[in-house]
Amino acid sequence: MNPPFSFEVEKDGKEFHAWCPEFPGCHTHGKTVHAALENLKDAIQLYLDTMMEEEIAKQTARALDETA
Repeated sequence: MNPPFSFEVEKDGKEFHAWCPEFPGCHTHGKTVHAALENLKDAIQLYLDTMMEEEIAKQTARALDETA
């Protein structure tokens, strides 16, 4: 099964740098590839949660403007 998003991992000194090109700002590090990917999962979840909250806030503001 393919992951729903692409990701990149590269050696960065003594750690590994992982990021998801589809989500700007989703970059993380870990001492191992596994740790970097686990951290990336958390970063993606936070990114999606934030995007969802921002979209809900926009829709709520729009709905309030329409009823005012």
